[in-house]
Amino acid sequence: MIQQVQQLCRDWLTSGKVGAILSIKSENGNVAPYLFTKPEEIDALVISPKYPVNYMCRPIKKNIFMIIQEKYPELKLGVVAKGCDERALIELAKRELVKMQNLEIIGITCDKKQAEECRCPKPYPNQPIFGEKVEGISEDKATENLLKKDLTERLEFWRYQFSKCIKCYGCRNICPLCFCKECAMEQEWLVKTGTIPPKFPMFHFIRFYHLADRCIECGGCEDSCPMDIPLRTVSKLLRKEVEKLFNYEAGTDVKRESPLITDLEINPMKELSDVL
Repeated sequence: MIQQVQQLCRDWLTSGKVGAILSIKSENGNVAPYLFTKPEEIDALVISPKYPVNYMCRPIKKNIFMIIQEKYPELKLGVVAKGCDERALIELAKRELVKMQNLEIIGITCDKKQAEECRCPKPYPNQPIFGEKVEGISEDKATENLLKKDLTERLEFWRYQFSKCIKCYGCRNICPLCFCKECAMEQEWLVKTGTIPPKFPMFHFIRFYHLADRCIECGGCEDSCPMDIPLRTVSKLLRKEVEKLFNYEAGTDVKRESPLITDLEINPMKELSDVL
């Protein structure tokens, strides 16, 4: 697949269909997001299911697409995107943090092994160009086993897991949807500084609450956690509850607003009734 993706990228750059392509570059044994602007650079383009194209640029707290599009507003940008990459772009677009009309998505699928490793329910973008769609992982054993426990057992399970937290902010920093200019996880009145582990459960629950309607279940938070806290399990439980309560799934439709985005000053009762 990689040779086909590389050739398409060369063709698009040569023809001028896009002015640049954002993907993953391999160099000296390492990989990182890279903006390809010349066809001859494409030989270094790689596909990696473990490394997202979307990421936030801290401390300015803008995503890489926003930075590029602000500097080059007329640029047509190609993006090599997996299913989770596309879902993240859709959620960013809903909040006017990326302009989808200036993007050309080169959609690639993940294989069955990759889907199983990520426990991904949808390991492909909406309109894949390369690869065959494989069935996602609809039943997650870790989540199912947790739900078999009673509430007391679940509480103790999470109390233990979060007691391992060293407050490295890796889960936040890797997340393509953590874009608040002022992070509540850094506010002294909410999260006491200089305390490790952070007091249960405020530190992590702030983030879970903020991401309840935008988590695209990429699993980056869990992959980046040095303490092996099962954060992907929380993500799956949150998405399941939002879908059950509001018939809403993040990252599927750029035109579908989140039911949790409301303006209670304009029309509080109608907004609330529409959600419920």
